[in-house]
Amino acid sequence: MAEIKRLTSLDRRNSVSVTFTGASGLGAAGTTTTFFTTTGEVLILYIVPFVVLTLTQSGATPTLALGVTNATGLFIAATTATALATGEFWTESTGGGTAEAGIAVPAALKDILISSNIIGTVGGTLNIDGGTLRLDVYWRPLSSNGAIA
Repeated sequence: MAEIKRLTSLDRRNSVSVTFTGASGLGAAGTTTTFFTTTGEVLILYIVPFVVLTLTQSGATPTLALGVTNATGLFIAATTATALATGEFWTESTGGGTAEAGIAVPAALKDILISSNIIGTVGGTLNIDGGTLRLDVYWRPLSSNGAIA
């Protein structure tokens, strides 16, 4: 029988939606977007990226990786930005799952210990200039100052 992970009174949830514009910190080539600021040490129970609106690019196709400071592909390695389409969960570097369908949360998106900010890193030479990602993170503090905002 499958084990059911129960959330405790210590567990928290944060959500953020980011609309890419191509500006610095919002999709400009070679920059990062800080999705969540982390203090102390936390356990990521689940991080669930969802494509609200298909990502678009200006010119050659940029990539987007999901990770933390100093480990930019910790959760998901560089993914062709335009492979992330409306209604998909972004779960691996080849893009999202089938739009409007369910998918198992992969190991890389759960039970991860971190102590730095959760970021998206834009690779390539041109910008991600449109589209929206929503990230939901379920987490538990480990240190006395452990938090995600």
